Amino acid sequence: MNAKTPLLVTILLCLLVATPLAQNVEVTGHVGGQFNGGLDLSTSLFRRIEVGNSTNYGVTAGYLLGERYGIEFQWNHTKADTVAQPAGGGSDIKVFSLNMDQYMGNLLFHFADREAKLRPFAFVGLGASDLSPDRSGVSGATRFAFSLGGGAKYNLSKHFGLRGQAKWSPTYITSTDGGYWCDPFWGGCWVVGNDHYLHEFDVTGGITFRF
Repeated sequence: MNAKTPLLVTILLCLLVATPLAQNVEVTGHVGGQFNGGLDLSTSLFRRIEVGNSTNYGVTAGYLLGERYGIEFQWNHTKADTVAQPAGGGSDIKVFSLNMDQYMGNLLFHFADREAKLRPFAFVGLGASDLSPDRSGVSGATRFAFSLGGGAKYNLSKHFGLRGQAKWSPTYITSTDGGYWCDPFWGGCWVVGNDHYLHEFDVTGGITFRF
């Protein structure tokens, strides 16, 4: 056995291990439409802001766990005009364009085996949204977000496929006092908070590369 044999054996073993692992990887580029919500305000100038609907795009990279489960990282970007409703009434006023980058870790469940042509799926995700207004003097923020969604994958071949999905993803913005709540049985009162979320719903489609 010459000196190169251990190195060749190591390379072959790595290739043998990497090949089946690599076939579990899916990378999808997606584009679609996003429908955004708004937030009530309690300022002297404005009573509500509304984030407009927009086009969104991003990338999803996932790893299949067996026949039915998968984990993935999903990045989604959109830029939408944001308007404010004056407290005294009147026409909406555009205040800025909002850049939104969402970073989500998803857990998927597929309703068909890995090599089936059509694979419906559902997922739940946790992550964060980075909100960045393009207006001087208005600072951005990164907030907790979660998502629920579902869709279908269609395998065109061993290495290519299509993916379509719909996703609802609220982003936590802030909490305000909602008053007091008193327990009628055990006694005691405490302040109840109202959580405020920026809601978004998107529908996307894209091409999947399978490795």
